[in-house]
Amino acid sequence: MTLHKIYWRPLLAGLVTATCFITACKKDFLDQKTLSAIDEAAVFQDSTRSLGMINNLYSNLGISFNPRRFNNTGLDAACDESEPLSDPTFYTYKISSGGINPNNADKGLWSTTFGMVRAANIFLKNKDSIPVSNATRDYWTGQVRFFRAWYLFTLLKHYGGIPLIGDQVFGDKEKIDVPRSSFETCIKYLTDELDAAAATLPASYRSGDANQLRITKGSALAVKARMLLYAASPLFNSGPRADDPEHLLTFPGADPERWKQASDAAKAVINLGVYSLYTASSTPLYTLFLQNTPQPEHVLVYWQPAVTSNNFYIENSANPTSRGGMNGWQGVKYFPTQELVDEFEMINGLRITDPASGYPGVGNNMYKNRDPRLTYTVNYNGSIRNLGSFGDQPVNTYTGVIPTGNAAATSASLDGIYTPTGTLTGYFRYKMCNGAVGELYRPWVVMRYAEVLLNAAEATNEYYGATTEVYDWLKMIRSRAGITAGTNGLYGLKAGMSKEEMREAIWHERRVELAFEEHRFWDVRRWKIAPQTENAETHGMEITRAANGSFSYRVIVIRKHKFTDAMYFWPIPQSEITKSPSLQQNPGY
Repeated sequence: MTLHKIYWRPLLAGLVTATCFITACKKDFLDQKTLSAIDEAAVFQDSTRSLGMINNLYSNLGISFNPRRFNNTGLDAACDESEPLSDPTFYTYKISSGGINPNNADKGLWSTTFGMVRAANIFLKNKDSIPVSNATRDYWTGQVRFFRAWYLFTLLKHYGGIPLIGDQVFGDKEKIDVPRSSFETCIKYLTDELDAAAATLPASYRSGDANQLRITKGSALAVKARMLLYAASPLFNSGPRADDPEHLLTFPGADPERWKQASDAAKAVINLGVYSLYTASSTPLYTLFLQNTPQPEHVLVYWQPAVTSNNFYIENSANPTSRGGMNGWQGVKYFPTQELVDEFEMINGLRITDPASGYPGVGNNMYKNRDPRLTYTVNYNGSIRNLGSFGDQPVNTYTGVIPTGNAAATSASLDGIYTPTGTLTGYFRYKMCNGAVGELYRPWVVMRYAEVLLNAAEATNEYYGATTEVYDWLKMIRSRAGITAGTNGLYGLKAGMSKEEMREAIWHERRVELAFEEHRFWDVRRWKIAPQTENAETHGMEITRAANGSFSYRVIVIRKHKFTDAMYFWPIPQSEITKSPSLQQNPGY
């Protein structure tokens, strides 16, 4: 679906029932065939069909976050967080190889998000016709304005300044050729929209409320805080670019006050007092993502269909073959890198590069006494996972001499490095996966409170320095993770850090806490460190078992990635440029 078509094709969204939100109906809401029987006016004279339009806007909430977005790989497989299969047809492989151009660029995000914007605008055009109370209409309108802003922000982080059409709905035969707005104009528009949405949404819902799976005031304010954090970051806030005279990609000038705006926005979410870190389990970071009811850490969540066919995708893409991953690499698509594993400090909170940390170096004990988040995030050699009738057994990722015996002993033949169905890097992703063999329903946690705290910490540090507040937010996250407090109660953090030292600590904390949650890809770009992190080799861990059962270890190179300045932003698909010549292409493409 092109930018041209999405504004004039007839809309089916109103035909969806209110239950479609819970079942996350995947029907084509812009389909012409079904609409032939019911016109737009009839849709908005029926409150149930009108609500169905809103429910449809939820269905693509996680389009950017989606872990099966590209051949069952998300954007974590397009940066130094994980390594996809060495398959040049994979879009994530093309990204990290520098092979994306306007002619092969992904079109799905552009067409889907603008389709959602069109659906929102049709709702707003007809909202006064819906037979509901004014209070209900305002509540519904707030949700719709939130989603319009959410989808436009999703476009903004991919492409920079985008065409802003406001409330306009283009007619069937109307030519669409809308130029891109400046980055600054887009930020101002989206800020106003999210503020307007927040004003009509409840701060929270009571348990059992029929609406408790819907967005809240905190959802809108948290998205605004994330957006303003991005806007304050060096990629956008370092002054104009010579190749961008219309300021589609940056503000016209740098302004440190933007960090204060981002800090204030994140603090506004914290000050709502409705969120807290999830600690309802002895292994909270594992179970948080498997909860099928709203949790205090949930800020923005997509409640996908509670059926196996729609929920086993992470396991199919990430599980060791012995633990239910699809047979062969046709199922297991991506593998954590050594770079990610090395970010996890020791349980005392000290980095493994710190001589005082107690890290023993590469060898038999290199995964012991580490930050507990490592065990919840990555399956390494010796990680314990359920193996059906064999119970809890180690995941074997080694090569070399594989012993004979039952599946618990021989799983290295399935999962080991260099085997046809095994790991590429020596690791498997574990975060968000069901620990047992089989399926367990869980939602997509698109935003959570830990991110809000880290957003607040980053923006506050950049404007005010390493304040007590900044320390407290990091200590909360590290305490929940299971890092020991230490005699000074700083959970391994250095006392009296400078702004620069705290910046590095926050960047590290984001990488560890938010792994596989679609942050690393965007963080290294907005921080403008991608030439260092993305134009580099990725590594894995080769573990070789000898006949006597001893192991030897070697860090290996997986692949050299490529990054150019053009890759800070995505190319607009050439098909869209052809249909709408006013859509100026991004520099370098």
